[in-house]
Amino acid sequence: MIPPVLAAHFERLKARHEGALLSFFQTGAGMITIPDCSLPAGWSSQAVTLRFIAPNGYPVSAPDCFWVEPNLAVHGGGLPKNSQLNYQIPDAGIMAHWFSWHVEQGRWSPNNHDLLTWLGLCLTRLQTPV
Repeated sequence: MIPPVLAAHFERLKARHEGALLSFFQTGAGMITIPDCSLPAGWSSQAVTLRFIAPNGYPVSAPDCFWVEPNLAVHGGGLPKNSQLNYQIPDAGIMAHWFSWHVEQGRWSPNNHDLLTWLGLCLTRLQTPV
């Protein structure tokens, strides 16, 4: 059973990103997959599939980090800052390109933030190809 808050937040996200998928792990955490996220010039790809986890306890527990395809690089072949190649998504068995991206401590509000907030933060990171 999908926790009601996660279900409502996912429906809001899906209303803006029709291709969004929500899958669950045996641990109860959910993985959100957003295909075809456009990237600006400066990346090795024009679009990526972005994944992140809604942890157990969401929304009190904030999402943390995100993943894209393992072939994403800064134009010219460089590794983006705060990222690591061939990093397995926990519980998913999917090898991906991991971005160490976090909400500043004390900045996540479970009463005011949702999956769209987190996705927006991830997409903001991807707007700067460094």
